[in-house]
Amino acid sequence: MGRLVKILAANTLIAALYALLAGALIGWSAVPRSFAVTLIYANVIGTAAHFIVGPLGERLSGRTMGIRWLGVALTMLVVTVLGSLLAGTFAGALGLFGDTPFWAAQRTSLGIAVVLAMTVGMGISVHESTRARLDETRERLRSRELEIERAHRLATDARLASLESRLHPHFLFNALAAIAGQVREAPDRAERLLVEFADLLRASLDAARRHTVPLGDEITVVQSYLEIEHARLGERLRTKVDVPDELRTWPVPPLALHTLVQNSVKHVAAARPAGAEIRVEARRAGDRLAVSVWDDGPGFDLDEAPAGHGLETLRSRLAVLFGPDATLEATRGEERARITMSLPARTAIAERA
Repeated sequence: MGRLVKILAANTLIAALYALLAGALIGWSAVPRSFAVTLIYANVIGTAAHFIVGPLGERLSGRTMGIRWLGVALTMLVVTVLGSLLAGTFAGALGLFGDTPFWAAQRTSLGIAVVLAMTVGMGISVHESTRARLDETRERLRSRELEIERAHRLATDARLASLESRLHPHFLFNALAAIAGQVREAPDRAERLLVEFADLLRASLDAARRHTVPLGDEITVVQSYLEIEHARLGERLRTKVDVPDELRTWPVPPLALHTLVQNSVKHVAAARPAGAEIRVEARRAGDRLAVSVWDDGPGFDLDEAPAGHGLETLRSRLAVLFGPDATLEATRGEERARITMSLPARTAIAERA
């Protein structure tokens, strides 16, 4: 319907322009009749041309340029002659030719109609052909963009799967060793630790399927891990978790906080006879989340982390998931070392792809 309205508007504009031109040449008194006659011709021929020549040009788009334009020109000529006869008959029936004999008026109108129609028809054909090529180009570009996006998503998923697979073995083996040490001495505690181990195993398996989890779920995993490590290290491991409830829904990479805590347990608490005090805290800084793990060890230089190290792997995961919007920083105060993971308040890039 919208296209038909545009066609009728264009035909009316052509008729008005021709009537004004006729008025300037033969007198303004001829304007009303010229407009009425031209409007009939324009609507009959112009409407037929829009619905016939345009599709024909698209069907001939695969042919050579000479054949395409010859086909359009011949079709436009046939449409003009037949349309002129039909429009002339209608105009004559309305008495718009006055005293002029029908065939004399028809010859004059046909000549003018052929010139105007061929000009307008060729313009329509050029427009439709250009639009078809633009649509085809846009479709190719869109298909190319979709292919690039799919390739990027597959590459991202593959990289994440590779990075996350490194997280699983280390703490699972340590957990089994800790539980084994409790079986004879404290079977009830060993049973409870097996439940904690099951939570860790479940979280490890889920990490391969999800790129982010609520911070509260990650805290649960960390507490299960610390419970098992406390069974192994005893009083050498002293911990405190300080995470406000309103931050527990914040999306974080699975096992990310666990990686930070495990680093302190392995390199500080388990490595020293005196053990270590480890503190986990989360704070909101504007529209960002800062999760920190403190310990009283010597600190760690992230730039010196070897390939495959947990912190190096975590930094790579953050880069894949959030791009430059996520950071991992290590600092050293007078008595404590701290590693802070800073995350944006939005969905990870990999999940949106």
